[in-house]
Amino acid sequence: MKGEEFLAVAKAMLPLRTEAAFRSAISRAYYALFNSAALLLRELGIAIVQSPSGHGDLKHFLFNCGVAQAMDFARVLDELRTKRNLADYNMETAIFQNQNDCSWLVAKAEIAIKTLVTFKHEPLRTQIQTGIQDYERKIKYS
Repeated sequence: MKGEEFLAVAKAMLPLRTEAAFRSAISRAYYALFNSAALLLRELGIAIVQSPSGHGDLKHFLFNCGVAQAMDFARVLDELRTKRNLADYNMETAIFQNQNDCSWLVAKAEIAIKTLVTFKHEPLRTQIQTGIQDYERKIKYS
């Protein structure tokens, strides 16, 4: 299975027009983005642990690799992770009652996944890979 398949599920949830569907759509959109990025980093030889810390690692690797497009991607990933946590764990918040807001978040995930595809091509591929490796060495020795 590919992470992008979760995006199709997220889109299918939106027309249900219920808060539960909107919350589920945000969760699936985040995991579409996270799993797609984790696969790319694994393809680059960067290990992402399959635990809660892997979510933060992925964001930090991309944010600190020195490539502007990867930093932008990391910001969207972080925003969706924050919203996913709210959607899954904070039943009191009312921010998931608006279909337009939730649709926009799903669309942001879709745009980010399309951007991620550009990271597979040179020169971005090598720039991101090298930047992450440099960042890993930096944090290892600090």
